[in-house]
Amino acid sequence: MCNMNIFVSYTTRDKVIDRQLLEDASEILSAYGSFYIDLLHNDSQDKQAYVCHMLSQSDVLVLIESCSIKESSWVLWELCEAERIGIPVLYIPAMSSKKEILKNIRFKLNSEFKKLTKRTSKDALTRAA
Repeated sequence: MCNMNIFVSYTTRDKVIDRQLLEDASEILSAYGSFYIDLLHNDSQDKQAYVCHMLSQSDVLVLIESCSIKESSWVLWELCEAERIGIPVLYIPAMSSKKEILKNIRFKLNSEFKKLTKRTSKDALTRAA
């Protein structure tokens, strides 16, 4: 298992993104490290501050990219903040079935895990030299 900290960004304005999809995505995400999904994990008194904190601790942002994503000021803020602090964004198209969305999440995370593993191996070799 990788120890990536994964932040999931989405909007529930589109019917395809719902609690069940996010719970199903949790099963995939757990294989790659710890993850944060606001709808499932944010029981904080100061919800906005908690979102900011969780994003700042993330290694990668997974954007479930549905049609209404550009209408969400929070999603736009999350994307800008990720870019500002250098967190890579994995874009997951959410224009198809839930099954396809979950398949895409798995594929993209696997790809990012391989990149992260290569970077870590190269860093270790550089330090050893």
